[in-house]
Amino acid sequence: MDRKKRLLIVYLLLIISMVFWGSSFVWAKVALEYYSPVTIIFFRLVVSVVILLGILLITKQLRVPEKKHWHLFLLLALFEPFLYFLGETNGLKYVDPSMASVIISIIPLFTPFVAYYFLNERIKPLNLIGIIVSIIGIGLLVIGKDMSLQVSGIGLGLLFIAIVAANGYSVMIKKIPETYSVLNVTFWQNAIGMVYFIPVVAIFSREDIFETGFVDVAFWAIVKLGFFASSLAFMFYMYGLRYLPITRVNVFTNSIPIFTILISFFVLGETIDIKKVAGIIVVISGVIISQLKISKDNLKDNN
Repeated sequence: MDRKKRLLIVYLLLIISMVFWGSSFVWAKVALEYYSPVTIIFFRLVVSVVILLGILLITKQLRVPEKKHWHLFLLLALFEPFLYFLGETNGLKYVDPSMASVIISIIPLFTPFVAYYFLNERIKPLNLIGIIVSIIGIGLLVIGKDMSLQVSGIGLGLLFIAIVAANGYSVMIKKIPETYSVLNVTFWQNAIGMVYFIPVVAIFSREDIFETGFVDVAFWAIVKLGFFASSLAFMFYMYGLRYLPITRVNVFTNSIPIFTILISFFVLGETIDIKKVAGIIVVISGVIISQLKISKDNLKDNN
């Protein structure tokens, strides 16, 4: 495949994955009205695992990880979905979807240094400039008129756990051999993560399961989380990581708040004021700056 065409596909898939992840904050907030974070996480993983396993069996592409690679998959699933979802979904109990997505979008702030330390990826000036510009935009969205931080301290701490986990995940996914398809990697990370959550669900989710029971609106929110956010978004994101450096891929997460704010406006009725619009524009500018001269990078070509 021509390098420019592949780059276009990678960009498109990364944007779609950010739309799904931006929507996930809204879907999770809806489900949190009825169920605990642990219940939501577990069943969104169940949905994802069932869907992916069905696809793998039908296409006869299911591949069990080799013994020498199991530790990589176990660590991958520990970072994400286990630790990431614990931080993100619990954080949404204290922070509204728009603000939570803004906080999560600072993942790229740490990525260049993580990639440099663990993967020996060079930190480029444009990466840092783009990140700085994006962080300024995030500041416009997070800081109030009195210069106070408009977020809960507990919520901020929980979301920070998700940020650390996301960077750990990005490093681990780079270490997974490319002989494993994106579909297989997504399936195994979610299947292992689901197993990690079984004892947590047994301890903390009995009331949800036996007392709350089935709630239609929450059920469909969890299905959307499982199919779009935990399946398709991860596959598209992993595809991007196979062809672009981790630093450039993770800068795309700065666009998540844009989609979350827009979806929250239409679905939850959150207001969009001038301050939010200004912040969104600055964040987008940062993403664009970080991607300049991408054509000069060494994009992998497997063909």
